[in-house]
Amino acid sequence: MIAIDPCLPRRQRGLALLILLALLGIIAAVLIIKISASAADTTDQDRNTARALGLAREALIARAVNDANSPGSLPCPDTNNDGVAELFAGTDCPSYIGRLPWKTLGLPDLRDGYGERLWYALSANFRDNLAFAPINSDTLGQLTVTGLAPTNNVIAIVFAPGPSMGAEQRDSANENNPANYLEGSNGLPSPPASPNLNYVALQPSDTFNDRLLAITSDMVFPEVERRVAREARACLDAFSKQALANNRYPWAAPLTDVVSFADAPNTLAGRMPRVLTNTQASLDPSVTWVNPIPALSQPCFGPGTWWDQWKELLFYHVSQAYEPSTSPTGSCPTNCLTVNGVGSVKVVVIVAGHAFSANPNQSARTVNKTTATNYLELDSSSGVDNSLMSGTYAKAPVRITPTAHFNDRLECWQESGAWPC
Repeated sequence: MIAIDPCLPRRQRGLALLILLALLGIIAAVLIIKISASAADTTDQDRNTARALGLAREALIARAVNDANSPGSLPCPDTNNDGVAELFAGTDCPSYIGRLPWKTLGLPDLRDGYGERLWYALSANFRDNLAFAPINSDTLGQLTVTGLAPTNNVIAIVFAPGPSMGAEQRDSANENNPANYLEGSNGLPSPPASPNLNYVALQPSDTFNDRLLAITSDMVFPEVERRVAREARACLDAFSKQALANNRYPWAAPLTDVVSFADAPNTLAGRMPRVLTNTQASLDPSVTWVNPIPALSQPCFGPGTWWDQWKELLFYHVSQAYEPSTSPTGSCPTNCLTVNGVGSVKVVVIVAGHAFSANPNQSARTVNKTTATNYLELDSSSGVDNSLMSGTYAKAPVRITPTAHFNDRLECWQESGAWPC
């Protein structure tokens, strides 16, 4: 404790008091500067962590949307800290938790605010393997996050581990063990035979400092559905531009054909066909096409491609003016389609979103794939029911999130060549 000698003369005591107050002011200022610097450091670390997590999540979503082989899929985690997604062991990822494969995603070497590389957990049914199972709007994420902002239907999680805690060992011998970076259930192993499905987000404490962002299927599939619809439109457009097609389009596959998805004569509305025998016969029965669809960046209508994953969700309507048994008559709007009140539409493609459980209840689509109401909905804002496939359709604005009861994704183009309608 600092004290002033009471035996000093008054003037000297006053001077000593002034010096003491100055010293106390200096000490207080130093403490404030240290506290402010510490707070600034923490703010910078938090900002850098949030930025790294955000970039990682956006890169994973973009990868899922643009994957060439299996739209909606994601790469395996990196289990040896080289930045590259691991190859499959059979049809499985070697592990469903590991480092973020930043090189595979085309990212810089992302680090959190403490200089640690990010970690990544993947829902096994979203791995990029066509031999496994379809990935489409009805595929649900298997992971859950509890604690802060509980979330289910999670397809992937990115983690910032922060500084080491407790007994965590982060040397080269232990750098690939998630338990040395992530706390609680987040650090559990996730082998193919019994992957960890449950993760947790908590307030930072003396025993927990993980920061994480979840990616749900609802963040991914709206964009994937738009992409699939655009690819389908591009394939149909390529078909129509061939000399023999002469600006006409294929017959649709009837809703009752959920095996071969073959086009049927005089069928204007149904699903996207992948067998075009009857379309070919209607255009010119004397000509045999080896490949009725020109080569594009994505295969068109072909079995064994990612189209197989979406075939049940891909609906199609060709207008009477542009069906393959007649030359284009230019008789729109009488014999053409209408979308959002706009007529003279030649062709409509619809990708069905995930099945609703109520209003409407579309859970029967797993057993009844031949009824359009199990896939397409009524747009309450316009009163148009897409499931009727009557030639009048509703389309939500491109960037609007689907409502709780309407999630059809539609692409179309008009006789004038304008698209989207």
